[in-house]
Amino acid sequence: MTQEDQQGQQEQPGPLQSLGRALTDIRKVQNLLELNYPDKGDAIKMQREAGDLVWNEIQRLQQQQQNEQ
Repeated sequence: MTQEDQQGQQEQPGPLQSLGRALTDIRKVQNLLELNYPDKGDAIKMQREAGDLVWNEIQRLQQQQQNEQ
C-alpha cells in the first residue's frame, strides 16, 4: 500500500464517526427547536426519535466491534 493509499483511507471517516457526526447535528437541531420553537412538538419529537435511532446504531456497532476483538 502506498502512502497515498494510506492517506486516502485516513481521510474517509468510519461508520461510527459518520454516525457520531450525524447524531451531533441531530441533537443541535433538536436543541434549537426546543429553545426557539417549543410549540413545534411534532418536529421536536421527530428529531428526538431520529437521534435515538442513530444513538442505538452507534451502540450496536460499538458492541459489535468489542465482540470482534
